[in-house]
Amino acid sequence: MFSMTYLLTAVLGGLGLTANAAAQATPPGMHYAWQVLDIDTAQCLTQARQALESQGLEPMQNDATSVAGRSETVTAMFVCIENPADITTVMVVVASDSDEQALALREALKLAF
Repeated sequence: MFSMTYLLTAVLGGLGLTANAAAQATPPGMHYAWQVLDIDTAQCLTQARQALESQGLEPMQNDATSVAGRSETVTAMFVCIENPADITTVMVVVASDSDEQALALREALKLAF
């Protein structure tokens, strides 16, 4: 099983948000949420794609367990980790230069999912 620290590091690295702290004066607003659902990974990814599209985010990444989208000001990524018996943990991570924008998008994606 993945540790949450490893998963967040992988997600942030995948989004290109890991940077030298000295090179960036203020960190981006980054927020995440997760839940456990009675669906499989394929269903999770389909719902995640639809949620990203509903918020007008341009697809930028899609693999076996995650999907991401972005606009000029925000990046969002869903990660779907299937547990035994078609139970899936889904996590959404949203990053933006605006903390308020990141929070608002996270909540909109949760509703759209």
